[in-house]
Amino acid sequence: MTTDLSTIRQIRLGDELRALRLEQNKKLLEVTSSLEGWSAARLSKMERADQPVGPKDLATLLDYYGVTGADREYFENLLGGGPTRQWWRNLDYAEAITPAFAEYLALEAEASHMLNYFPAGFPGLVQTEGYAKEMIAAGLDSPNEERVEAGAEVRILRQRRLTERPALTLEAYFGEVALLIAGDESIMVEQLRHAIKVAQFPNVTLRMAPLSAGRPGILSSGLTLLRFPDDTENGFVFIEAVGGMLPRRTGRDVRRAERAISRVKQNSLSPEDTIAALERKLEELT
Repeated sequence: MTTDLSTIRQIRLGDELRALRLEQNKKLLEVTSSLEGWSAARLSKMERADQPVGPKDLATLLDYYGVTGADREYFENLLGGGPTRQWWRNLDYAEAITPAFAEYLALEAEASHMLNYFPAGFPGLVQTEGYAKEMIAAGLDSPNEERVEAGAEVRILRQRRLTERPALTLEAYFGEVALLIAGDESIMVEQLRHAIKVAQFPNVTLRMAPLSAGRPGILSSGLTLLRFPDDTENGFVFIEAVGGMLPRRTGRDVRRAERAISRVKQNSLSPEDTIAALERKLEELT
């Protein structure tokens, strides 16, 4: 995404333009055939936030749809975002970051609040480098050593959001199975100590879903819900899937994610009991 719009505003603008077209029962070709120099492919890319929408483009579309007054002002305000914080673009291995992951990184960089559930390991923002390498190396795509190193470094750099201002508020959940999976014992010891430390940050809540919670405390896949300073009620959902994270942007998907996290929360240990469980495991290993 190469645009001066912040990522969150760019995606929202595309979504809103698509919703506006569908509200008027218009097909892509029907709209663009009435606009000089436009194509269905171009409009589709704008709606998917794959191509930037400039002020002139927006004015043309709003005129076509007959949008005026406060509604028009709302669309125009979406053009007022600051530059996207694409902090990874200068990394040596930036070209290895897929467009989908780049979208996620940009949104995470702008988010004010993250709800995160990781069923079989510690959440990414509380992982050590050694633990991250183990998790990445165990992925389905059998990454080579260079990709493992790069992926782990990106994961560690992302954790700056927990300490730099404005700090991200993180509410993270993980399954007890994370404590039972065998691996390098020294890496697990380091990971436990780090998780205990991060769990005591004022902006971090870390909670474990115990096996005793049964099915209600377990989701079938990882889940991340990001919220943003200018719209704390909505957000973007990412669901773990084979090959990466699937974005879900509609209000209905956000509400579903909230309900899923709520079920996990109800069946998870308190933050204090989670730290105690981590300390017991650490004592067992040391």
